[in-house]
Order: sequence, then structure tokens, then C-alpha cells
Amino acid sequence: MTEEHKLTPPADAKRVMRVADLPQDRSPARYEIRNLGEKPRLVTRDKRQRQILDLLIAGPVFCASPVRISDTVHIHKREIGLQVETTMYPGDPATGAGAYGIYRLISRVRRLDEQEAAA
Repeated sequence: MTEEHKLTPPADAKRVMRVADLPQDRSPARYEIRNLGEKPRLVTRDKRQRQILDLLIAGPVFCASPVRISDTVHIHKREIGLQVETTMYPGDPATGAGAYGIYRLISRVRRLDEQEAAA
């Protein structure tokens, strides 16, 4: 990775500035999670856990401090084996902003619709 890449987040990374920027659906949803070399598993997520999983499925993401998604990302990793990569970037000492991480989903995840979930 070049020095420039270490300083600049990817252009497709979504920055979430406030809770209202998260996906709004918090109802229970079923997902299929596939990790390389493992059997697929089905999980149900709701509330904040669903919001963060839907956010990760959409692409790389990082958040302003008040939103704090790291706890939920770690719950997904620990409880359902979700593979998520975290790349750290330096903050801006001139503004007092600290270092931050961008999360990128490694697992293949798809949300199942009502018919698939019933099968």
C-alpha cells in the first residue's frame, strides 16, 4: 500500500455523520452468511444490529464519533462469525480529529426475503 493510500480513505467509503444516516429499517431480517471454507449459516438481526449489517453490505463505511458502530461490528464478528476488515487512517492534528477506521465486509452476506426464509 502506498503512503498516499494510507492517508486517503477509499472514495467509495460511506461516512455516517449521524444516526439518521443509518439504514432506517430495524425490523427483524434473515441473512445468509458465507465465509471462505465454512458452511453458510443463517442468522436473524434486528434493531441496531440489522442497521449496521445492512450498512456493511452496502460498502465500506466509517462513522463520526457520536454514531459509534464499532461495538456492533464486534458483536457481529463474535456472535455470527462475520468477517470484517478494519483499515486505520490517521486523523488531522490541525483540527484535533483522531485516527479512524474504515470497515469493509469480507464475508459474503445476502438478506433473505420472506419466501427464502420460509424455505
